[in-house]
Amino acid sequence: MGATSAGAGDRAGDARFRVGIAGYDLWPHAVAFCRSLRDADFCRVSDVWDDDPRKLARLVELTGATGHAGLDAFCASGAQGAIVTVRTDRRPAVATALAAAGKHVLSDKPMAMDAAGCLAIIDACRTAGVVLMGGYNFRFWKVWPLMKRIFDAGELGAPVHFYCAYNTGMVPRSEWEPTYDSYWTDPQATPGGGWLTHGDHAVDLVRWLFGCEFTEVLADMRSLRYPQYAVEDYGVVHALLDNGATALIHSDAIAPAARIDVEVICEHGGMSYKLVPEPRLKVWGAPSLGAGVVDFALRDDWVDALGEMTRAFVHACRTGDPPPVTGEDNLRVMEVATAAYRSARESRRVAVARAPVER
Repeated sequence: MGATSAGAGDRAGDARFRVGIAGYDLWPHAVAFCRSLRDADFCRVSDVWDDDPRKLARLVELTGATGHAGLDAFCASGAQGAIVTVRTDRRPAVATALAAAGKHVLSDKPMAMDAAGCLAIIDACRTAGVVLMGGYNFRFWKVWPLMKRIFDAGELGAPVHFYCAYNTGMVPRSEWEPTYDSYWTDPQATPGGGWLTHGDHAVDLVRWLFGCEFTEVLADMRSLRYPQYAVEDYGVVHALLDNGATALIHSDAIAPAARIDVEVICEHGGMSYKLVPEPRLKVWGAPSLGAGVVDFALRDDWVDALGEMTRAFVHACRTGDPPPVTGEDNLRVMEVATAAYRSARESRRVAVARAPVER
């Protein structure tokens, strides 16, 4: 099928990178991408796709872009790259179709239902010679890059322990369907529930912050408030890292409001971040910052982070530079998640298997 509505697909003289939005299902992100890119100076949303008419109409409304009801037409459009925000079980098919059409791919997270799906996308993009970037937007906030710069300076010493609690409420099916019977609670559409929804951000943050890999996990997943769904609404994962440190990652979908609490404990100091009651980063053991304990007040907007992540994607597409979040990064996070869910099912420690990736 061709375009269902004419919009911003062709604009003579507009040299901005043309990006497409592939699917509404991950709607908090899809909507946020559309809003953050509406007036971007580095790209414009030229084309959008969804095979559900109402979802497609919403994407067109948000962007003014040309809407496509068929994936083939979207892949044949003038978009140079696409942000994949369709539900997780469909991402490998959509991403590989885009790659085969020569489109660069920014896949939101998690990239696929399992490691095999991640590898299929990685292989398709490598074969097609297109950029594949993963969608872990924490790396584009203000606070986490600051924490990484402080850690990389070396004064804090070797890492000892990482703790993260990321708590939110359940996500409705869409902007107009308040039910929780959704893609977030359907095990055929998502590889995990309340823990994975934000716990995977913490897994990526640990790997990026410390430059390490997870080696073993011990997990507990529960359905405390929503037992009617097959996926958990609460989870805790204890982990061993290959640098000798440990990690504890708690994430759920039963909190009345979003909270993020992070502690990084090192040999000579540490860092602590709390989103509530106000975003603040506390650092101790880094005298070069000017005091024994230093407080930073950093206000982040995750929608802005999505825009900066897209800017980095466009830069990689135009220059050939490696993207700052790779397909392999997404694969490694999914391998940790897979081990965590197996650990919870089998009530035992599980080693994290890492698949080789062809360069």
